[in-house]
Amino acid sequence: MDLSIAALAAAGAFAAPPVKKEIQWHSGGKLQKATVYVAHESYISVTQRWDAQNQGGDITAQRIASCIVDKDGKPVFTVADVVGGPDTGHGALCAELAIVLLAAIGEVNKVPEGALEKKSTPRKSSGTSSSSRASAAVRSGKQSKT
Repeated sequence: MDLSIAALAAAGAFAAPPVKKEIQWHSGGKLQKATVYVAHESYISVTQRWDAQNQGGDITAQRIASCIVDKDGKPVFTVADVVGGPDTGHGALCAELAIVLLAAIGEVNKVPEGALEKKSTPRKSSGTSSSSRASAAVRSGKQSKT
C-alpha cells in the first residue's frame, strides 16, 4: 500500500468509535452492573499519558479518564474523579471497579498476539558452547578450578 490518509482510513489505522462493554463489580457486598463505552487508544491518549507521567501524574488514572467515555465519546471521568479528593467530594474509585475498567480498556485495546514479535531467522550454532567454565578453559588451554 502507498501510504496516504485514504489508504490508512481504509486499513482502519485511525481510532475506531468507542466499544460498548458490560461490566460488573461489587460494592458494599452487592453486585453492581453497568454499561460503559471504551474508547480505542490513539496517538493523543498515549501522549497524554506520557505527559502525565513526566509531570508526576497518575498514568493509570489518566488511562481510565481518557478511555472510559459515554456513547458519544465524551469522557465520563476526569483524573480527579478517578483518584478522588476534597475537590471532588468523594474518595478514589474502589479497587475492584478500577481493575474492571482497566480490564475492559485492555480488552478493547489489546494488540493481537504475535503482532509485536520480532520476525528473524534463527542463528546457526558455531558448534561450540561457552556455557561452562570447563569448556571455556579447554578453548583457552587453561584448567578449570571447579
